[in-house]
Amino acid sequence: MLAASGEQCSAGHLHARHLDPPMKALLIQPPVEDFYQTSIRTLPVGLLYLAGSLRQNGIAVELLDCQATPQKRIIPPPPEFAYLERYYQPGNLSPARLYSHYRHYGMPWEEIRAAIRQSGAEVIGISSLFTPFYREALRVAALAKEIDRSRPVILGGAHVNACPAQVLADPNVDFILLGEGERTLPELVTALLDDRLAAVAGLRGLGYKVNGSLRLPEHGDLIEDIESLPLPARELIDAGRYRLGRHRMTMLITSRGCPYHCTFCSIFLTAGRRFRVRSINSIIDEMKLCRERFGTEVFDIEDDNFTFDQKRARRLLAAIRAEFGPEQIELLAMNGISAANLSETLLADMKAAGFRHLNLALVADAPERQRQLKRPGATSHFDRIVSRGAELGFRQVNYLILGLPGATIMEMITAILHLMEQPVLIGPSVFYATPGTTSYEQCRAAGLLTSPELALQRSSCFPVETPEFSRRDLVTLFRICRLLNFLKAQLAEQAGVNGKTVLAWQELLTLPPAVTAMPRPGELFTFARKLTETEIGGWLATATFRERIFPGMRLLRRSTEGFCYQVYEEEFSPQVLELFLREAQGREICSVTNARVKIAEPPRASAST
Repeated sequence: MLAASGEQCSAGHLHARHLDPPMKALLIQPPVEDFYQTSIRTLPVGLLYLAGSLRQNGIAVELLDCQATPQKRIIPPPPEFAYLERYYQPGNLSPARLYSHYRHYGMPWEEIRAAIRQSGAEVIGISSLFTPFYREALRVAALAKEIDRSRPVILGGAHVNACPAQVLADPNVDFILLGEGERTLPELVTALLDDRLAAVAGLRGLGYKVNGSLRLPEHGDLIEDIESLPLPARELIDAGRYRLGRHRMTMLITSRGCPYHCTFCSIFLTAGRRFRVRSINSIIDEMKLCRERFGTEVFDIEDDNFTFDQKRARRLLAAIRAEFGPEQIELLAMNGISAANLSETLLADMKAAGFRHLNLALVADAPERQRQLKRPGATSHFDRIVSRGAELGFRQVNYLILGLPGATIMEMITAILHLMEQPVLIGPSVFYATPGTTSYEQCRAAGLLTSPELALQRSSCFPVETPEFSRRDLVTLFRICRLLNFLKAQLAEQAGVNGKTVLAWQELLTLPPAVTAMPRPGELFTFARKLTETEIGGWLATATFRERIFPGMRLLRRSTEGFCYQVYEEEFSPQVLELFLREAQGREICSVTNARVKIAEPPRASAST
């Protein structure tokens, strides 16, 4: 441990250090605690950009990605989550199930503590990307301070930009970075290294403390020339961990910023609204480097608005196709693409360059709601893009936000029915209010934020109720979306087997053998063999349409008599389900392969297909 210089830091209790060898920074992606995790989305590209900038400035860097592990364990949910217990049933086999256990995803806390201690880093940088997980980031900060109180702890990320005062007020946080940190972080670390503590106050986008008083910047740092940034330091992570199927994947950022003003989106707080781009040559060079050095075959373009400039997007796609040829790489845009910035010509270019999946955000299809949300585009254009995407063979997911303030149950059902009839899977997301956004302020003014705890503002908590809908109503709508996706998957499979594009209900649902009754809540059913997911799903889906219920099912036990299943009734709103089934009658469900079935009376329980 190197001795401090003894000079009192202007940012509080820290002491500047005269270091030899050069200072080392440890960048940390914290674990997350939630009911689910999308592991493919956890690659810490932001930290890798920061690491590249630190290295460019002669600062040694180590990356501790606490999520770069398959470790997960069930933990008790926070007390304020207790109301969710009735909705999340462990072991549920229903295709309309929600979540089950609350889990810690990533390294255990004691391993994180040991890794911080072992690193020997003089500066700790922690990513706090998402407001729901801010407590995990602050706990990592606390662990760092337990090890060495004089070690500077810096936090950055989207949550920090949304709640800068709250984060900086934490006793374990010394500095915060607002905006893009690739310039400010190396400058801060160098200032601490060189004992130039007075220079800290002049750094762009930096928040700090003076005698316990918070000093917050007026705005974050935005880097106009993103072409000048060094490439992400991908060598700091295990490139083989991030895969789409068996193919290595990485994230690629070709532009920053989104000019739109969607009321629920907070990206402008970090990346601004000015659309800034990299040169096509630098992007191709980065992709070639990833191919040669890391064996990357899949590139996920994580831009805030990749196709905002359609001409530029087409030039880039043409360059990618010319460089890599057909079928050599796959392109994704899991962050989503705005249909407002897509044309049929651009779709064809995307397909030719390597896109196979298309993630589009409908959000809401009612014109009034779109105007309220300041969403670009129109539903009619959205539908044309979806139709052309299906013709080109894209596998499409369309995202819908349930529970938007001001929305009605009928409005949400109409949107679900709309996507039900499109050749897409439905991506339901439950609205939550992100601090710093217009929607958050509107919810606060309307008294819709019943708890000050920001960790509740996540989709899995169904946090916002209004006079128009209850939490149970939203749970029911979410279940309906899950059930429809199951039916869409069955449609695609059955169409592939028999070659039809239009099926009857009797061809759609596979029921368990020798079924003689509907699965009613409270009953036990024993079968000679274990049921398949398709059989269970078909049986429970039939019960939903015929009996107007959402039955849950779990495997209770296995004995000499066979496999015993227990049926129970899931939490749902009978009124919402009945309204949906009434409105859906006579309409078509469409699969991603454009196979269709008209909603009518499903097969009787005794009919096994």
